[in-house]
Parts: sequence; structure tokens; C-alpha cells
Amino acid sequence: MSHTAARTLDPVAALALAGDGTHLVAAPGCGAPTTLLHAVNTEAPGRRWTLSSGLLVGEYPFLGAVHTGDLRYRTWHVMAPVSDLVADGVADFVPVRASRVAALLEAHRVDVALVRITPPDRHGYCSLGPSAGYSLDALRLARVRIGEVDPDLPWTFGNTTVHDSIFDAFIDTAADTPQYSSARPSAVSNRIAENIVNLLPRNPTLQIGIGSIPEAVVNTLADADLGEVRFTGMATDEMVDLFERGVIPADHDVPAIVSPELMGTQRLMRFADRNPAVGVYPSSTAHNAAILGRTPRLVSINTAIEVDLSGQVNSEVLRGRQISGVGGSLDFVDAAARSAGGLRVIALPSTTPDGSRSRIVNSIGTVTIPRSMVDTVVTEHGVAHLDGKTSAERAEALIAIAHPDHRDSLAHQAGAAP
Repeated sequence: MSHTAARTLDPVAALALAGDGTHLVAAPGCGAPTTLLHAVNTEAPGRRWTLSSGLLVGEYPFLGAVHTGDLRYRTWHVMAPVSDLVADGVADFVPVRASRVAALLEAHRVDVALVRITPPDRHGYCSLGPSAGYSLDALRLARVRIGEVDPDLPWTFGNTTVHDSIFDAFIDTAADTPQYSSARPSAVSNRIAENIVNLLPRNPTLQIGIGSIPEAVVNTLADADLGEVRFTGMATDEMVDLFERGVIPADHDVPAIVSPELMGTQRLMRFADRNPAVGVYPSSTAHNAAILGRTPRLVSINTAIEVDLSGQVNSEVLRGRQISGVGGSLDFVDAAARSAGGLRVIALPSTTPDGSRSRIVNSIGTVTIPRSMVDTVVTEHGVAHLDGKTSAERAEALIAIAHPDHRDSLAHQAGAAP
């Protein structure tokens, strides 16, 4: 029996290694340890545990214990299953940019790290697969380390490798690798994507966020004739198509896709498996503005819930409710500002889906990205170039790309002529 097999326990026995009153940190996204999180739900009563994580996809299997007060949950990226709990104060939201999560974990202590890993190779090394953002830091800081072994997890290059000797216990996963399905593009998101692609330099490195607009941008690139396109930030299924069409270069010297989190289906996971074109790195690299800023022609493309007439961006709060997080958007905006030929793009539909509310607004309450860090704002009605403009000129440019039904009202609110 190998030393790895000797430390393979059932989930309940593995979690028994966590003391009472401890802080557990779970890997996010497609690297989430789903079976362990199910066990946290059943084992939390009486343990006074706190669980922290970033973005999770699909189910949140521990929410029963959160509802009953048997588990405290903290997150720096709110998704739909927990938005009500955050609004009601049952779960806690931590506003922090991705590059600061490791420092946050260090300051608040990590007792137990829960991660999803590949089986060890013949040398005893495992890969964290699609998720390295803060997982390596959680493992480094933790007193107890538990690995959920998933034979279907991709082995990724970059900085995702850990030796099995660091783990106190392993469990065999009872759940499929978590998957993220890309948002379906709409006529509006496709039009916005076309407007964005017209702004891009040749041979760019692009950062995209989550949502139908950034993913529509990726789809549009196939026929955009921009030369070679590289990506940093989140990686998605649509990038596989670009690679197969030769838009993303296949050279092996530098990964064409550098990502802290692969967010996709098995198509992306199979593509990334032992593929040197894909590099998965922790946030100390993948969200580091000083490092990323050395990349020429870096374009950050992020979406927003609303943008005010000064150019301030809210991408977290909808009508007073936290529905997302800061994520890496501010880090990438910072990096694009440092890049030679870089560009900072904010994209959003001009209205809510029913058309009743403008998403270009007079003022906002929550500022995710300050006005001084936005070059352009794009809607389906055009592009507002803000960099170097006065406050009045910014308002005029933003009103011009608002939905026509709302322009007079915005002009009135801005104090301009109706």
C-alpha cells in the first residue's frame, strides 16, 4: 500500500482532523472540493466552523448548515445561491480584490485547506488542475491539508503542482468535476462585442471577465483579423475554438493563455490537460499588476451593472444587493494602465433587459472601479472615450451611448440642456 493510499479516508474521518472553532478555506470554481463541502454540511453542527471561499459554481452543498447557524460562511465573490443569505446577514461578504486574497488569508489564519487535486504521479506530485488563484496560498498557510482526488481533473502547467507529502488526508471524490457553462450571447451582447473588437490593437493580450459580453467578444475574434491573440485572466470554452483556428498561437515558449482559474466544461478541461499553451498560476502572478503590466497591448474587458456619468463603475451591487464581488477586475485594470499600448474597457447593455431602467446612471453608491481608471465605456449604442475628458465631456459622451429612451432624462439629471 502506498503512503498516499494509507492516508485516504472517508470525508467524515478526514474532516475529523479539523479541530473545533477552526477556519476552513475551500478552493473555488472548477477546482472546488464538492464532496468535502457536502461533508462540511453534515459535520458542522457543534463544531463552530467558519468556511471561506471565492466564487463557486453550481450547488453550494453546505448551505443547509449556514441556514441553521451551524456554519459561518464568508465569501469574496457572491453568486446567486448565496445572495439572499448575504443580504439577510446570514452569510458574510468580504470586499477584496483578487490580488489581496492571499494577504487576507494570512491575516485571518487558515486552519484547514480543502482542495481538489489530480491523483499523484509516480514521483508523488499532484496538480491543482483548473484552480490556482488562492489554493496554493491556502495550502501553504494551513495546519491541516485535505485533498479531494479527482482522476478527471486536468493536469495543468504553470504553477499548480504540489507534492502528496504535504497532505494530511485524501478523499476520493464522489462528484464530477464542477463545470461552468458560458452565458448564451444575445443580439445586444454581440453588438457590444463588435464595438469592442473595433477598438482592439493588433496582436493583443486580452483579459475578459464573466458574462455574455466578454464571451461574445471571444466568439467575435475568430473573424476579426487581429493577428495572434493571447489571453490572461479567466479562461473559457470559447478559447478552444480560437486555438483550433490558429487565432491563439501554439508556441511553447510562453503560454498563450495565462489564467488563475479555468472556468468551463470538460471541453476546456481536456484542452488544458498537459497543454503547454495553457498556464495556470496563483494570483501572486496571475493578478499581479506589476508583472502583467509588462505585457504590451494588454486590454482589460470587464462588465458592469451600471456606470455613472462621471465614469465610475459598479459591478457588484444591484439595487442595494450584493450579487458579485470585486474579483480581479481592478487588478487587470491596473495592469492595463501600466501596459504599453494598453486599454481599459468597461462594457454593459444600455438598459436592464426590459428596457425600463438605464444602466448609464447619474450617480452610483458602490464604486468597484474609479472613474480615473476607465478609458472607454461600450454599449450596443457605441463607444464613449473618457480618458482625458473633463467631467462635462464625460457625461456628454456617456449620454450619447445610453439608450435613446433615457438620454433626455440623463441630460436633465446632469444639468445639461434637455
